[in-house]
Amino acid sequence: MQCRKCKKTIPDGSLFCNFCGKKQTVTTARHRKRAHGTGTIRKDTRYKNPYIAIAPASPHGANRTYIGSYPDVKTAQAALEDFIKHGRPELYGSTLADIYKLWSAVHFKQIKDSTVWIAMWKRLSPIHSVKMADIRAAHFQPFVDAATSKSSASKIKSLALMLCRYAMENDLINKNYAEFLKLPKFEKTEKIIFSSDQINTLWKHSDDKRVQVILSMIYMGFRLGEMTALTRDRVFLDKGYIVGGIKTEAGTDRIIPFPSGIPEIAGFFRQWLNADSSERLFPMDEKQFRHAYFYQPLSELGMIDGHLRPGTGNSWIFSEKHHLTPHSTRHTFASLSAAAGMRPENLQKIIGHADYSTTADIYIHKNADELIAEMSKLRR
Repeated sequence: MQCRKCKKTIPDGSLFCNFCGKKQTVTTARHRKRAHGTGTIRKDTRYKNPYIAIAPASPHGANRTYIGSYPDVKTAQAALEDFIKHGRPELYGSTLADIYKLWSAVHFKQIKDSTVWIAMWKRLSPIHSVKMADIRAAHFQPFVDAATSKSSASKIKSLALMLCRYAMENDLINKNYAEFLKLPKFEKTEKIIFSSDQINTLWKHSDDKRVQVILSMIYMGFRLGEMTALTRDRVFLDKGYIVGGIKTEAGTDRIIPFPSGIPEIAGFFRQWLNADSSERLFPMDEKQFRHAYFYQPLSELGMIDGHLRPGTGNSWIFSEKHHLTPHSTRHTFASLSAAAGMRPENLQKIIGHADYSTTADIYIHKNADELIAEMSKLRR
């Protein structure tokens, strides 16, 4: 071996050089110990990210807060310094579930329907207990990839974005990792609508209240949730329209006229109002409504090939991938309206896709006549 200083040849394993006396062993530099009361960084090789950052002890002697685990000392030190600087000890041990609880308590007060976000949150159940400080894009990506539709994948990503944004606002993470999520590509499929023969079959059985509901959705463009949310004080039979709608600013409190060319539709609503004094026309949740007023009657009429999932009571399994769904009624309404020559801007207002919202009863009644005239173009 060569001397580290004079480069002369010395016996292998020498501790010192025989010629110049230079020490030959290499001592690994140790990280400087942190000052007392400034927190701890320790290494645990059992973990993928071995450097553990722990907050300083509180003056009251409470348990020290685990901040997170990191791949290197530098990152762990940055996290510890950030903790000391911003000081959010009550949140630093929070799990994803803790953050969701805090976020939803605020967000759900600002929206009318939280159903979709609750459903997306349930899909994330395997990572509910993961520490928010440890959450990365890789935690969310499998759930985005497992989504069966573009809409579901987008909603999961949106929920992840909002949760990460809330965590950033509270100094738990330094970046919104959900921004790095990749949406899978979905094959664009043609929307399934009711055929003329199927609509004729429905009219032949229109003495059945369940079929009446489906026909009303086909000829008025209701979403399923909008039907279950309908209340009697929003139905104006004398004026020829309903004020309803949910989900978006454009869709909320919009005018939905009865098609005057199909008087049976208004007649269905009159029957329902007279037969029951309940405030809501259909006092049940969406899942019950979907089963009782859509899939069950269509199954009996042979329009869908499906059966109830054993032990569920109202969850359906279908033999084909693409089949009629409650949303098919909206696509059918749009197709019928366009074929009847309805002006696109008025169709958008009726169906709730335009940048249009109602702010006062006067404004509603002022615009009703034009929309009612457009709906009169529909025929059976």
